[in-house]
Amino acid sequence: MVAHYYAELVSFFARSLNSRDAAADVVQESYARVFAMQSRELAVRDLRALLFRTGKNIVIDDARRRAAEARMLETLAVVGADEVPSAERQVQGRQQLVLLSRRLQAMPRKRREVFVLVRIYGFSHAEAAAHMSISEAAIEKHVVRAVCDCMGLKS
Repeated sequence: MVAHYYAELVSFFARSLNSRDAAADVVQESYARVFAMQSRELAVRDLRALLFRTGKNIVIDDARRRAAEARMLETLAVVGADEVPSAERQVQGRQQLVLLSRRLQAMPRKRREVFVLVRIYGFSHAEAAAHMSISEAAIEKHVVRAVCDCMGLKS
């Protein structure tokens, strides 16, 4: 079974990733996830389709992770070495971070998840709606309320 789709999967992902080694890694991870699903006795009707979908999800997740890392690095680059914040400013920043963390934890679960998907991971409203199986309008409302919660405003 493993060899049956392996070459096709590697060729497909090598074209989109421009790297045969990266494609082989994606295919290996796809097989591992599918085998894990099968070990939980989940029925798989179309193994080929599942392997392709799993691989695509891995590529998308990796692209999102790299984009989030790039945004963090850009943010860190904004503060140059000569603009290092004072000790007082660092303490104030930590206090604000603790306050934000508390406000996030106080949010209803779905509102917090929407906020994290959209504001932290960079999902569009449409992507977040599809991911959470709710409407885009609901996503927009959750984001607005979450921002209000983070700012300490009553929504």
